[in-house]
Amino acid sequence: MIPQRSSSSDRDRVLESTDLVALVGESVALRPKGREHVGLCPFHEDHKPSFSVVTHKANAFYNCFSCGASGNAIDFMINFHRMDFPEALQFLAHRAGFELQGRSTDSPRASDPDGPAALRRANDAALRFFQRSLADAVIGTDAREALAVRQIDANSIAAFTLGAAPPSGDALVQYVEKLIANQPHDGPDRVEPASIRASFEAAGLVRRRGGAVDGFRNRIIFPIADELGRCIAFGARAIDPEDQPKYLNSPETALFHKSKSLYGIHLAKRAIIQSRTAIITEGYTDVIACHRAGVENVVATLGTALTREHARVLQRLCDTIVLLFDGDSAGQRAADRALEIFFAAPVDLKICTLPDQLDPDELLRQPNGRERFDGAIAASEDALTHLVSGFRKELDARPGLSARQRTLEAMLTKLLSLGLGSIDGIRRRFVIDSIAQTSGVPAIEIERILMASRRAQPQPTAGESDFAPIVIPSISCSAVGGPGRGRAERDLLSILLAWPSASTVRIATDDGDAAPLSEFILPSSIEDSAARAIYEPIFHWLEEGKSFAMQDLLAELVDPSLKALAIELYGQGTNRFAQEVDARAGLKIAATALDKLSRRLQLASAPAATTPEEFAQRLDQIRAAGPRPSAIARTARSAP
Repeated sequence: MIPQRSSSSDRDRVLESTDLVALVGESVALRPKGREHVGLCPFHEDHKPSFSVVTHKANAFYNCFSCGASGNAIDFMINFHRMDFPEALQFLAHRAGFELQGRSTDSPRASDPDGPAALRRANDAALRFFQRSLADAVIGTDAREALAVRQIDANSIAAFTLGAAPPSGDALVQYVEKLIANQPHDGPDRVEPASIRASFEAAGLVRRRGGAVDGFRNRIIFPIADELGRCIAFGARAIDPEDQPKYLNSPETALFHKSKSLYGIHLAKRAIIQSRTAIITEGYTDVIACHRAGVENVVATLGTALTREHARVLQRLCDTIVLLFDGDSAGQRAADRALEIFFAAPVDLKICTLPDQLDPDELLRQPNGRERFDGAIAASEDALTHLVSGFRKELDARPGLSARQRTLEAMLTKLLSLGLGSIDGIRRRFVIDSIAQTSGVPAIEIERILMASRRAQPQPTAGESDFAPIVIPSISCSAVGGPGRGRAERDLLSILLAWPSASTVRIATDDGDAAPLSEFILPSSIEDSAARAIYEPIFHWLEEGKSFAMQDLLAELVDPSLKALAIELYGQGTNRFAQEVDARAGLKIAATALDKLSRRLQLASAPAATTPEEFAQRLDQIRAAGPRPSAIARTARSAP
C-alpha cells in the first residue's frame, strides 16, 4: 500500500466547512435538546437517545454517553460509513464543494482484491457497463421493453441507475479485459491485471466455469447502494421467464451484507427522516413504483426477511415502520416475523394489507392507485393490536376456564420471548394493559405471573448470552400440544445440531414457493420452552446468514440442563444421518411435519362444527394438514 499524506490545512478546511448536525442528520434522526442535538446512537443497540451532537463549543463533535463513541465529522465517516481517512477527507471536501490541495487524498490501491476499495472499483465499473448496455439500441431492447411493461420510465431508470446484462455470457468479461488493456503501463494508478480480474470474481460479477463467464446474463440490473449512494452489489431479474431463478443477488462481500442492506435506502433516507416513517415492501419494482408515485419513504429487503440489523438501520431514522405484506400465509409469517424483530425496538410497527391482494406496483398503476394506497397506509393496524386481536380470537375459541388460562399463559410466554422484559416501563405498561383488558385478568396479576417467570429462568452472567428458556410454572408440554408436539420440535433440532450445514434448505410452502428455514419456523412457534431456548440462537444465526457449529451453541446456552439436552439431541442427529444429503432431506420432512402438526392442533382446539357444511370444511382442513399427530415424529425419522 502506498503511504498517503494529507496536509493539516485540508483537514481543517474540511472540518470548518462541514455542518456536523446536517452530516450526522443524514443518517440519524436528531432533535434539538437545549444547545445540542440528540438521537439514537448509530454505533450500538440504543433504545433511549444517548447520542448527542455538540456544536456550540469551539470544535463540533458527537458523543454517545452509553457506548463512548465520539469524534468529529471525519471520524463519523470513518467509523460509521467504514471509510479510510483519505476517502473520508475526499468525500467531505466534495460535499463542501472544494478541491483538496494534493493527490495525497486518493484512496489507496488496495492489494487485496476482496477488500472494500477493490470491490468498489469493480462495482463502479460494472455499473457503468450495465447502464450502457441498457441504453444500447440493440443490446438493451428486451430489457427496456420489460421495464416499459412495468411502467418504469426514464426518470426512474436514471434515479435508480438501472441497467441490463447482455445475453451473450461474456460481454462483461470482454469489458474487464478492455479496462486492463487501457490502464497506465506504470505508475501509482496501475493495478495488476490478475488483481483486477480477481476483484470482479470476488464481487460475483465474473465467474469461473471452465473459463471466465459473466455472473449475470440477460437480466435487468438493479444496483444496490449503501446510505451514501455508493454501489455495493447488484440484484438481477430474469428477462426470459424460462430463466431460473427469477432473481439473483451479488454474493456477500466486505461491502455487501443482505441482512443489513435495504434497497433504495439512499433515495428514501431523507424522506424517512422527514416523515419519521419508513415503509417496507417486498421487491425492487415495488420501491421504484412507490417513488415514482411520490411516496419516497419506501425501501425493500433483498429477498430476505427482516433482521435485527435492518431494525437498527431504521430505528435511528424514524419512529414508525409500516410493513406491506401479502394477505396469504407467507405474508402472515412475514408479519409475525417482523413483530419478533421490532417488538422490543423503540419504534412503532404497523401492518398494512393492500386492497384486492395487490402489491404496491400493481395498485399504484391503477387510475386511482395513489388514493387507495394512501388510504391503506393510513388504515395500517398497529402490530400490538394485531397481536392482541389474534389473542382475543384464541380466547373466544376456548370458553373453558382451564383452556383460557393456558391461552393467557402461552401469550405471556410469547411476549417474554419477544423481549417484553427488556422494553421500557411505559411501553411495557401499554402491552400489559392491552392483554389485561382483552383477557379480563387484572394487570397486577399478569405482572405477578411475569415476575414469577423471570425469577424461574436462569440469569446470564457477565459476558454470556441472554438466550434463556421462558418458564411459566403452570405451562407444560401437554398444555401446549401434547408430547407429540414436543417430540416433533426436538426432532427438528436434532438434525440442525448434528448437521448445521443442512440449515440452508428451503421448505416448500402451500403457495408453491420455497422459504428458508428461518422464515418457516419462528422461535415463537416452538412451544416446548427448552427447545425454543436452544432454537433461538440458531434462528438468529440463520437469520443473519452466519454459519454455526455445536460449540457455538454451547457457548450461548447458560442453563446446564439446556447444554445437556443440546448434546443429547446432537447425538440423536448424528446417529440418524451419516451424510449431509440425507440430513437435508430429513430436515425438510421434519420442518414440514412440525408445521402441519401446528395447524392440526389449531384446528383441534377450534370451536366444534355445528352444520354439515362446517363439518365437511373442517374435515377437508384436517386432511390437508397431513398425517395424524402421533405419526409426526415417525415421519420425520423416516427420512433417507
